[in-house]
Amino acid sequence: MVRYFINVLWQLIVTNPAKIATLIAAIICFNFLDTFPNSKYKEPVITEYNDNSTWLYLIRNSGDESGYDVLTFSEKQKLVEGCLLMDNYNDLNVLFWILFSISTLFFSISTIVGWISDDEDINWGLDFCSEKSVNKLIYCELEDNTYYYMAIGRLIGKTKTQINPRRVTDHFNIQSWNDIKKCPKFCTKTQNRNNLLNKLGI
Repeated sequence: MVRYFINVLWQLIVTNPAKIATLIAAIICFNFLDTFPNSKYKEPVITEYNDNSTWLYLIRNSGDESGYDVLTFSEKQKLVEGCLLMDNYNDLNVLFWILFSISTLFFSISTIVGWISDDEDINWGLDFCSEKSVNKLIYCELEDNTYYYMAIGRLIGKTKTQINPRRVTDHFNIQSWNDIKKCPKFCTKTQNRNNLLNKLGI
């Protein structure tokens, strides 16, 4: 069962490289969000004023030499050499937020559209991945001029002529793990003999 689900996961990765890439990008970007420290800069204060519980700081508008801006704080700010120490948000944090948003949006939209669409180029192709994973579990043994197709100790089917390995699941209409579990338990004569010899330690 573990082997089957590992195969399904691998097939999903191989079949949906764009979705997986955006998912990985979203996870990586999420881990870097707001991890880069902000830089500090000084903003000269012309005057400060306490209005009840609000502190007002008058500064010059850097974009307009003749204009002023008023900054408000709920607490008195510590001035360093007559200046407010301000945080300058790191550009790398902005970049990772943008990349995280884009990759998450792309992954979410492609996943939702894939669920409601029958287009194999858009959806995750879970049925296809499941069938390919089932096919990897099936093996064939020839005994008494009969080809026995088995998986996890169960008989998928038998034929007098060998089937193309790629068409085994279609031939016996086996597409999922549940289909295999419905098949009867079975061992060939060779397997029974080998099991008996193993029990006897031979």
